[in-house]
Amino acid sequence: MAWLRTVVKLLLSILLACALSSCQASDDAMGLDVTGYNHTDKDIGFFSVDGQGGSFVIRHGQGGFSCCVSIPSKYTTGMTVTVRWGGEEIGKTQERVVAVPPYRPEDGAIFAVHFLRDGEIKVFVTMYLLGYPKYPLKADEAKL
Repeated sequence: MAWLRTVVKLLLSILLACALSSCQASDDAMGLDVTGYNHTDKDIGFFSVDGQGGSFVIRHGQGGFSCCVSIPSKYTTGMTVTVRWGGEEIGKTQERVVAVPPYRPEDGAIFAVHFLRDGEIKVFVTMYLLGYPKYPLKADEAKL
């Protein structure tokens, strides 16, 4: 049984290394894993950020992590991304330009996309997951 645990740990390590190596950074850009949070009553069949990353996101839930979106290492005023999404429950594919709030290079781990109940979409460059006290989305808005 111990050998099976060792094999599973080895396989998980290899998968993690592959995932991390595909989201590489340079001096002027960083690659971030993308995850979506769906605060609405309808499943999101797919989404992307600037044509990259994204996945299925169940209603009132979080999607998986996918690779990757590339953004500048340094935030620039007025920065935006294009979020595209759709699915069977939503109907036709939709697209919206979304403002990216200020971030620091050390925040860069996840590019989080929130589909909010009021139809708004918010994005964040963050090292935290929803529910953590320092997560940028707060109070009722953060509820799935």
